[in-house]
Amino acid sequence: MDVIFAKTLIPLGIGILFTVWHSFADALAWRIYTAYYSPQRKHIPQKLSFILQQSSRCEACSAKVPWYGLIPVAGFFIVRGRCGNCTRPISKRFPAFEITAFVYGIVIGFLNLNPGDFGVLLAAYVLLWIVITVDYRMLLIPTEAILGLLVLGVFDLLVIRYPQWFLFNSYDLGLDLAVSFVWYFFFHMLRILSGYKMGLADVRLVLALGFLLGHPFAIYLPGFAAALAIIFYLLRWRSILIYAPSETQIPFGVFLGAGYLLLFVVKNSG
Repeated sequence: MDVIFAKTLIPLGIGILFTVWHSFADALAWRIYTAYYSPQRKHIPQKLSFILQQSSRCEACSAKVPWYGLIPVAGFFIVRGRCGNCTRPISKRFPAFEITAFVYGIVIGFLNLNPGDFGVLLAAYVLLWIVITVDYRMLLIPTEAILGLLVLGVFDLLVIRYPQWFLFNSYDLGLDLAVSFVWYFFFHMLRILSGYKMGLADVRLVLALGFLLGHPFAIYLPGFAAALAIIFYLLRWRSILIYAPSETQIPFGVFLGAGYLLLFVVKNSG
């Protein structure tokens, strides 16, 4: 009975952790977007202090959000879905994504990850949410987020997965690198053949996520991301309630990030 209780309690706790973690990632992504990419960026001279010290504020009137409004999921209902200052509705995407993060965390809790893999996932989640948020708003991926993912990917390869890589006694590291760089060069070719309609940031993101996933799952990532993008835009075509940043351009970084998070679960569920 105690074992069953523990196996239920741990995933629930990780689900709550991911809900809070997503709330933090969302606030950080919004501050980065506001400081560097929004129309208000020219009025924010101290960008780093804005990102690290700024309180969460209403996106419409910039009023400070009260502490109880910051409680994941519940905060939305406590403030009745409206800003207390300007009374404008708060987007339902906040509780919706926090609930999604809670479910994702529960699933992760059942995977029995080792501390290294779990730590890498938490770091990747924040960086990917920055990519998803900014790319979906601006069709642009922050270089700093990609650099962070590349560093994280190399750390995952050389410290977590293959700590004795310098002995050169395994082909797995070579296969992980080969798959990642093959997709990297293939996407470079696609970018050139498309007349540079694909962003260079998407190409670099494929490489970073290839490092993090490794073979064979890195092979499936671009195709899986493309399938997610097609499904999303089919749903967008059927409903005007689903917002898309462009009718002709696809924020592919959004679907690469979502694809990684889903494939991570598949990779570690075996």
